[in-house]
Parts: sequence; structure tokens; C-alpha cells
Amino acid sequence: MSLTFQISHAEFLLLLGLLELPRPFALGQGTSSSRSALEGALSAAAGSLAARDLLTLPSQANMPPTPHPELATLVRAVALAENMLIVASGPPTRLSHLSWSGRNIVLHSSPAPDVHRLEAIASPEQAVQQVMSRLLPSALAEPMITTPLRMSGETLLTAFNALQRGDEAAAASALHQSCRQQEAARVFVETIGPQPARYALAALRGARQSQPEARGALVIAGQTGGWWAAPASDNTDSLLVWPVGLSGLQARVSELGLWICEAA
Repeated sequence: MSLTFQISHAEFLLLLGLLELPRPFALGQGTSSSRSALEGALSAAAGSLAARDLLTLPSQANMPPTPHPELATLVRAVALAENMLIVASGPPTRLSHLSWSGRNIVLHSSPAPDVHRLEAIASPEQAVQQVMSRLLPSALAEPMITTPLRMSGETLLTAFNALQRGDEAAAASALHQSCRQQEAARVFVETIGPQPARYALAALRGARQSQPEARGALVIAGQTGGWWAAPASDNTDSLLVWPVGLSGLQARVSELGLWICEAA
């Protein structure tokens, strides 16, 4: 059975303060409020956590409350994560984070604004499965071609935005002006079609160090296929955009997960 907690933004802030933890990157900004409103929200958060047996109120007035030990472990793992895999999906944009801290792996997602879901993950393999099953497209046809497209990030964004508007002609024009592989560009537009989804992945190793290592990729999922975009390895600003099916996507996400685990 998985260990999962769902808490509000104010409850997360309260737990960070009680545990004397830094504000994690995964927490985001939340809803801004005045000092008095924040104090009221934190007071209400303490009552709400206590009512759900997630916070033990002190018997003496000068003692702080005690968070639920397993919840505290997950909050610490998120706040002190050394390695992370961040997935932003959309539109509309939704953020999820896999945080590695020591032996603890936590999936942090937001099912609703200012709501945080923390789930303990048993292994790196399960972490990859969670990314695939909950954060990335669940169905992608196997690609008709194997040739990648080389383009700039600006060209890819222009084509994506055109497809979001349903303007396939504008997307094809942007790609044809930038890419030499005309047939692959045609297949890209045909397989993606109007109103595609996109998933940005960022993997960080040594996130708490002054110069963390980072890798990133972008998945574009359309009507009949998907594409995986990542920086070319020749020190240019170009992207290589590969046609990808579900099995290929799993392999590439697994590679990112293993890269993170090498340093975990």
C-alpha cells in the first residue's frame, strides 16, 4: 500500500516552519496574502492537520506541535531533495515533481490549485512508472518514420503554437523554412495535428549544490503520434526532434531516471 498525504498550501507552509526546512522549489509561489491573512491561514492549517491526526498539539503552551512522523519524512524529502525530475504538462500547465533525498523518493503533484499531494515511491523503477502512467501521455502510436528533425527552439515553439490554433499550414511553413528534412516535417504536422499537448521534463542532479547538473526534454503528443525534443549534442542551439511511440518514450524517460539515480 502506498503512503500518500494530501495537504493544503497553508498546511505545507506550516509544516516547513515547524520542521525548520527551506522552502522547496517544488512548492511554487502559491496564493499571495497579507501577514494577518497568512497568520490566520496557518492557525486554521494547524487545526485542520490536528483534526486529521497529522499534527499532535502540545500539552504545554511553550512547546511546538509535532507533525505526523511519516508526513514529516515526505516533507523533508521534498524540501531537501538532492535530485529531481520535474514534469510540466499542458496546456493548461500543471507541475509535478519527483524528489530524491537519500533513500526517500516522493512524487509531489497538485491535483488542484494550492493543494499538494505527497506520495512515497518505493523505487526508481516505480518512479518511472508513475511518470509514465500519471504525468505523460498514456497512448502514443509507434512512429511511421525514424528520422529526427533538426530545428531551433524558436521554430518548434512557432510550429506548436500554430498547431494549438489549428493552423496546420502555418506550422508546416515554419518547419519547411527551417528544416531540410521536408518529408519528416510533413509527417510531424500530420501526426501532431491541431491542439497538441506538451510535456516538459527537467532532470536535476545535485540540486542543492551551487552548480547542479541538468538535462531536459520536451514531449509533444498529438492525435496519432508523438515527438521527443532534446538539445543536439554538437554544442549548438539546435534541437533534435525524434518521432516516438509509447515504448520509445518509456525508454527515454527511464534513461533520465537512471541518470538521476546514478547520483542518488
